[in-house]
Amino acid sequence: MDVFMAFNKFIRNHNIGVYYKMEYKFKAVVEGYKLPTNAPLLPLFEAIINSIQSIEAVCNRKGEITISVLREQQKLGNVFFGGSWETDVCSFTITDNGIGFNDDNYHSFDTFGSEYKSDIGCKGVGRALWLKAFSKVQIESTYLGTDGNYYDRNFDFSITDETKIRLEQRSVKTQPFTKVVLTDYFHKYKTKCPKRIETLARDIMNHCFAYLALDICPRITICDEQDLICINDLFKESIGQLNTTEFTVEGYPFSLISAKNYAASNDKHILHFCAHKREVFGDNLSSYITELTGKLSNDDKEFTYVGYISSHLLDENINIERTDFAFANTETSDERDIIDSDSEIQLEMTGLGSTKTITKKNIIDNVVPIIRGFLKNEIEAYNLRKRERVVSYVNNTNPRYRSMIRHYSECIDKIPLTYDDEKLDLELFKQEQAYQLTIRKDQNNFVRNDLDSIVDFEDYTARCSEFLKRVSDLGKDELAGYIMHRKVMLDILDRNLQYKDETKKKYALEKEIHNIIFPMITTSDDIDYSKHNLWMIDERLAYHYYLASDKPLSSYTVVESDCDREPDIVIFGPAFALTGDSQDSEIGNITIIEFKRPGRTDKGCIDQVVEYVKEIKTGRLKDKNGTAIAEMSSQSLRFSCYILCDIAPDMADFLAERDYKKTPDGKSYYRYHDTYNAYIEVLPYSKMVRDSIKRNKILFDKLLANSGGDEHSFP
Repeated sequence: MDVFMAFNKFIRNHNIGVYYKMEYKFKAVVEGYKLPTNAPLLPLFEAIINSIQSIEAVCNRKGEITISVLREQQKLGNVFFGGSWETDVCSFTITDNGIGFNDDNYHSFDTFGSEYKSDIGCKGVGRALWLKAFSKVQIESTYLGTDGNYYDRNFDFSITDETKIRLEQRSVKTQPFTKVVLTDYFHKYKTKCPKRIETLARDIMNHCFAYLALDICPRITICDEQDLICINDLFKESIGQLNTTEFTVEGYPFSLISAKNYAASNDKHILHFCAHKREVFGDNLSSYITELTGKLSNDDKEFTYVGYISSHLLDENINIERTDFAFANTETSDERDIIDSDSEIQLEMTGLGSTKTITKKNIIDNVVPIIRGFLKNEIEAYNLRKRERVVSYVNNTNPRYRSMIRHYSECIDKIPLTYDDEKLDLELFKQEQAYQLTIRKDQNNFVRNDLDSIVDFEDYTARCSEFLKRVSDLGKDELAGYIMHRKVMLDILDRNLQYKDETKKKYALEKEIHNIIFPMITTSDDIDYSKHNLWMIDERLAYHYYLASDKPLSSYTVVESDCDREPDIVIFGPAFALTGDSQDSEIGNITIIEFKRPGRTDKGCIDQVVEYVKEIKTGRLKDKNGTAIAEMSSQSLRFSCYILCDIAPDMADFLAERDYKKTPDGKSYYRYHDTYNAYIEVLPYSKMVRDSIKRNKILFDKLLANSGGDEHSFP
């Protein structure tokens, strides 16, 4: 293969004298080209486009191209695969009835960098990509010679042998024919190649879209031993009415073909950049149009948008591998999968013979309004469904976002439509963070700038009132979110107090209840005081100096003890809301909470808690730096102990024998131990839940009333 034939011809034509054939290594030339692993079908596309051009060369109106897919199990005789047809593809065979490898075409093929078909955008190097992904290419061709006879020309193409003729003879055939076999897919591309014949067909349709849209594409079929799909029929079935829009960017003309794909396998809306009637790459439009994050619908049929953008400027700037355009400072094809937005990337492209440059962002900015106009009705319907979904979710499920929707309604435009509550909550949370940042900036501007421009007291009152209303509403939303959290946690706890297994009459384990109230094997240094649920037992427990949950007494930072026993929860007071977190704060109250499995009677729980009190009283109190601050035996030190368990009749008798008294509602039992200065209450789970619901009822009622459509309802 003569890489420098064109150069030598130039030398001869200009009478420069003796010219020489430069030596080169074809393997090094092939290795110098890049084929990203995310473009494993590009060699196949090159072969298909070659077939289309071959058919165009003879003006064959009945042109046909057939792509046959060979899979791994076919090579092995289909012995081990039980008829599964979605195994790896190992080779492709492409046949056509175009002009064939006559002398001119073969000479061009054998000349690397040939300019033979440069007028239709060919660079004479595409076949090198075949050898980037396949170990060898076998070609058989029948063509019409200049003498009016048909000839056969068969040859191999590989890195080691370059082009190697296997057969040249006069043919018995009377029609032109070419077969190209791409054999032995390299592993790194084979594993990235689509396995399903439907996916392969759609990818071919996308690459050849311009030929199909202009109705100049020969009949193309793809098949394996199981299925056959006609690409032309797929195009007619999948693509709705085409719309072509001409526009300019910095004086350069562009064309955009817009269509609705009713047979898309996924929900991505793609803008395809094309050169010389071929797709080069596609960008996901969800990065530029927030409504295009899922399928749109039209007359009860779902579809995705497909756009194909072309320009002479793009033709001029295509790179040699046809994987990208010659943008200045462009990202690689692999990087394109990672980048969500080109807003910070300036990808400059220059027209030949012009000093003007445009960026990829310039093109996108011009295309987006056209696409929005094409999808106007569907986008409006989508936005209406999205608004109804968001408002319904916030009204009925998560009212913490109420004021944000009221004051920052444009945030809905930035949220994709989803019927998954968790995903929607995450999207709303993202917008809430942006809204809070906006308020913070507005606050700074109000203090630094707006005050200087206020002309009178009425102006001041109006501006201040509006700003404070937004801040106040945001605080109400946070409170509503916390109230909703309480209601949900009580519901979860109530479910855990019922049978987990109805047939075996089994309840939830003790640890499941424990973790709802306060996470096990943690301390108050690990968990924010507003994130636990101690309020279910007593609101005052939320404020404490130190708390340990299911930790050995010897590990406590506020007690000197060598005991390794692990009370469920121990809380050291007084409340830091009153005393602060100073080093010299005297701890005046210690609360012990012990959980027992629902439905189980444990009479030993009383003595267990008393033993914990005795163990703690033998040590000394320390501050969080380890400095001793008080003797535990001090009479001023009080203990409050709660034993959470169900009280069966025999347990009630046991408590009465121990001189425990009933509370006024008759649901729990208590006793004050003078010896230990300890108040101990045996508290049934049902009473704890019921009392907590009563304490919070007014909050729940107000929350649900406001969610039902009062004056604060959403737009």
